[in-house]
Amino acid sequence: MNNVIHCTFSILHSVVHRHFTATAFIIDSQNRTLLLWHKRLQRWMPPGGHVDADETPEETAKRECLEETGLAVEIIGDVQTDLFADNSDEGHMLKKPIALLLENIPASEERGEPAHQHMDFLYLARPIDETQALTLAEEEGRELRWFSQKEIEALDEHTEIFANVKAYIVGILTPRT
Repeated sequence: MNNVIHCTFSILHSVVHRHFTATAFIIDSQNRTLLLWHKRLQRWMPPGGHVDADETPEETAKRECLEETGLAVEIIGDVQTDLFADNSDEGHMLKKPIALLLENIPASEERGEPAHQHMDFLYLARPIDETQALTLAEEEGRELRWFSQKEIEALDEHTEIFANVKAYIVGILTPRT
């Protein structure tokens, strides 16, 4: 019986490869979010990418923002009880993502990648300096721009933005009462 379970697990595990990724929804003081038109995905997307070796997801989100937009950001996280307050030599708390997603990524012939999944850590971020010039990473995107909630709501979920991205942004930008 154990051999059957192990064999089944091995087959399932070898079929779907999973990668850790991190994404940041950058929100400015005017309650807008920064998106880039992703060349490969042909959709408006927030900056994000694969977690490198020896990098935390928070570090990945900050690095990807800088690489893809030229913007240095601060990751915003919920206040949490510091479990290491009395024993800082044991470690430190990481910023809490707003969500963890398991995303299905289709195969890409031009990149030689089979279909796989991303385990995506979603973060909120704010620009450290809103006067900093934006710099588009042209290998990633065609355009970079700030969107209001109304502009996000007007984007087509079949041709301009993925439904889950739109839902997160609208939820983030909706004023709390």
